[in-house]
Amino acid sequence: AWGAFVLYVGLDGSIVPTGYPLHHQIVRGLPLGNGNSVFASLNPEWDTSRAPASQRVLTLSTHTSNLQSWWQDYDNDRAAYEERKKELTERVLSAAETALPGLRGAVRLILPGTPVTYQRFTHRKWGWVGGFPQTGLLNNISPRLAKNLWLVGDSIFPGQSTAAVALGGLRVANAALGELGIQKSFSVKPSYAVEREK
Repeated sequence: AWGAFVLYVGLDGSIVPTGYPLHHQIVRGLPLGNGNSVFASLNPEWDTSRAPASQRVLTLSTHTSNLQSWWQDYDNDRAAYEERKKELTERVLSAAETALPGLRGAVRLILPGTPVTYQRFTHRKWGWVGGFPQTGLLNNISPRLAKNLWLVGDSIFPGQSTAAVALGGLRVANAALGELGIQKSFSVKPSYAVEREK
């Protein structure tokens, strides 16, 4: 099982170019996760319910493996836990600067979340998120589990959160309609950018 390491970032909105895509997937290398692949979501400029005027909210997340080690550090060596959190924060911020240069200088607030945080707030055992481990950009598990039994949510689409659940739902709806011989009526046209480190 995988968990997520997340940074909730408040930043000065002046560094975000006009018309900048709100969702990014940053791939720095393999294996995916642990800061090598980062999902970035930025709130729209008009959305002032999430940040003060002229500020923006950026959510950065990466899958993190070996959930048990997070808990061992948290329970037995709090200094190691904090050091691991600090190191992963730096890796994720470094990846995010690939998509948004100057990010570090614009940061006003950073709230990190580990698998320990996820268990506390979501009650998912060990802080497990995103369903089954995503080991590649295109190899997800099938939503069809058995006859008339479909899996939907962030377990069948790369990433987590509302976007993964919604896109996973569209994927299952298309598959189920196709199996019933009904013309597909949903289309998925993502409006995000994928950055690869040069």
